[in-house]
Amino acid sequence: MKHDSDLEIAIFTEALKLSPPERETFLERSCGSDEHLRRKVQALLRAHDRLGSFLEEPPSGATKH
Repeated sequence: MKHDSDLEIAIFTEALKLSPPERETFLERSCGSDEHLRRKVQALLRAHDRLGSFLEEPPSGATKH
C-alpha cells in the first residue's frame, strides 16, 4: 500500500537527522505498537548506515578535474 511506504520513508527520513541513541526513542514514539513498521524502518536505517558515505566520496585513487 502506498500510504504505508510513504509513512516508512517519512519516519526513516526524520530518523536520519538523529543520532543512533535518539533514533530508538523516536522510533518508539513514531511507530507505536506497529512492530512491522518499526522493523521496516530499522532495516532502512541499517542499510543506510552500511552504505555510509559510499556515494558521497570519489573512489580512492581517483583524481579530481
